[in-house]
Amino acid sequence: MNAVVVDTNVILTAKGMSEQAWDECVTACQERLNEIIEGSVKVVIDDNWIILGEYIDYLEDDDSMTDTRNSGHFLEWFIRNYENPEECVQVPITPSENGTNFEELPDAFSPFDSDDHKFIAVAVVYEDVYQQKATILQSVDSQWYEARQMFTKNNLIVEFICEENIRHLHERREKRRHPKMD
Repeated sequence: MNAVVVDTNVILTAKGMSEQAWDECVTACQERLNEIIEGSVKVVIDDNWIILGEYIDYLEDDDSMTDTRNSGHFLEWFIRNYENPEECVQVPITPSENGTNFEELPDAFSPFDSDDHKFIAVAVVYEDVYQQKATILQSVDSQWYEARQMFTKNNLIVEFICEENIRHLHERREKRRHPKMD
């Protein structure tokens, strides 16, 4: 079964809510989410609905939630289908005692942004349970792009929907971090 873990930034980008996303990236995210709705790909979330809660927290006050041009169609579809096993798979992840990590998160990702730990943990558990990989969808978070080798070393698949956009953001971030010495 094909499965994806949809990082919230993909939805935000598709809805035009990411200032760093190029117009082509917005369109690519909209198209990718529509492919999920129309295809045979299942969306993977945690069974405590931490991911679902984040989707709702970021978007519940957004008047364009049902505006298909801004990807509200995906959220509307997902909210109707998150308990439908034909469309969504829910896997258990175990919050750590400190509440910012998950027991299933590979140690290599501990320094990663704690808000992203849930997506990684869900992909790990999905593979453990179903013996298949779930692709994590990413739009414009340059930290993910910077960590692409770490994902590969940990046998995780990340699809950078906006490869050129995210590479540009990453390079710009690196130039700020390490200005050339003259």
